Amino acid sequence: PRWATPRAEAFEADRPTLKELGTAAEGLPWAAPRLEKALELPGLPMPIVVEELGDLVEEPAPEPQWAGRATQADFCTLHGPGDPEEATPGPQRGRQRPSLADLRTLNVPGADEVCVQSARGLGPDAHSDSHLRSGASCLEILVRNTVLVAVRIRPFSLRETSQGSGGCVRFEGPTGIALQREEEKDALFSFDCVMRQDVSQRDAFDRTGRPLLHKVLEGYNGCLFAYGQTGSGKTWTMQGETSGPNRGIIPLMCQELFQEIGASGSTKKFSVSCGALEIYNERVKDLFGDGADLQLREDPGRGVYVEGLTESLAASSEDVLGVIEKGQARRAVGKTNMNEHSSRSHAVVSLTITSNDTCDTIGETQTVSKLNLIDLAGSERQKSTGAFGDRLKEGAQINKSLSALGNVINALTDVKGGRRHVPYRDSKLTRLLQDSLGGNSYTVMICNCSPARVNVEETLSSLRFAERAKKIENKARVNRDPASEKFMELAEENKVLRAKVARLEAHICRLEEHYEA
Repeated sequence: PRWATPRAEAFEADRPTLKELGTAAEGLPWAAPRLEKALELPGLPMPIVVEELGDLVEEPAPEPQWAGRATQADFCTLHGPGDPEEATPGPQRGRQRPSLADLRTLNVPGADEVCVQSARGLGPDAHSDSHLRSGASCLEILVRNTVLVAVRIRPFSLRETSQGSGGCVRFEGPTGIALQREEEKDALFSFDCVMRQDVSQRDAFDRTGRPLLHKVLEGYNGCLFAYGQTGSGKTWTMQGETSGPNRGIIPLMCQELFQEIGASGSTKKFSVSCGALEIYNERVKDLFGDGADLQLREDPGRGVYVEGLTESLAASSEDVLGVIEKGQARRAVGKTNMNEHSSRSHAVVSLTITSNDTCDTIGETQTVSKLNLIDLAGSERQKSTGAFGDRLKEGAQINKSLSALGNVINALTDVKGGRRHVPYRDSKLTRLLQDSLGGNSYTVMICNCSPARVNVEETLSSLRFAERAKKIENKARVNRDPASEKFMELAEENKVLRAKVARLEAHICRLEEHYEA
């Protein structure tokens, strides 16, 4: 202590008294018994120098009482690495030696010994609504079931309003919907998320596209498709306007993708490539390249893919949107009584996202994710659309492929029939969706419906289709090279074992300190 120097120099001739030492240690009540004990030691040299006085009045570590179960804080204080003498319990210190039970309470596994990867949380939604499920809860459902089914009801169209059609839909909370039919009992349905007429494009994206993108960036495959009758709002949901607040899921997905890449900082490296195609009259066409017919192939590593599809590297969301805009301009579109701009083909935007850690130079952490965004053509009835000629042939092909899609979903969800053949090869659409339906992918389906009573039968058919799709079970896994996957597993296991060895060695040291042979 700073005050000890002049005090110690004062005791040059005589042995200091307890009173004098107590005065020197004024303000330190714990020092008196320590100094009294020092006076009883034989052969204490005179005069007392500053270092000796400092040793006498050095403040000891707190002395916790070992009553009941010892706490981690008590033990760490008692056995601090910088004070081994103070850490030694014994009669001279007036403490009881800790029991083995007390020491065992300190020998518990730490967080480093658990093989659990920290899950990245989903950010807040743009808007919250009591009638709308949150994006975080939709992500939980997607992770648990691998399939998320949402229903979106569009506002009344001018055609329905001019016909004086009433409504046929009643909402039951954020997940329930009832279809009102004349002279029949209401049909009740429950889905993962139900979006009403006033739901904005951004809110629809936060509950469907954003949770899916969250999993894709973790290395999983993803697929999002919109289903419904012609004129039910599928293209509006997927594409929307090119700019402003009414952009659809695909533009918002591209923007969010590159925002997440930018937010990753320097810890990860990403590359994104994109392509666009359509399935028109059971022919696969490249919308970004020369428009040639393409073939579907299957590879054990890649799954089902389109051979020869033109893909372009994208450095920003504008690059991807440029590809989509070019493909949308070349997509087959026609006029019917139900829709002024009716889609006559199934359009697919395909994104390939490759990522790996910045410090990885040999690809040990590399993952390759495939994201398919699909705007299906709508099912239609010739009586309602008034189609003839080429429009009628297109409608027949559309209904045929959608019927094949329904057969695939029936086969996947038929629990009574046991293991049965799934007819993926019955159409190009189902073949392309093979990984997304019952395979290696997280899948989101948006069922678009009309609220008008004149379309009640089509709406009922769409809701029943969506209800069956809820029962699909996928087997999603991170897309990493098998050798790299094994390396990552062994590296994580090595980390856990090192932490366990360090804990056990520390426990052995504690036992040896208190229970020497």
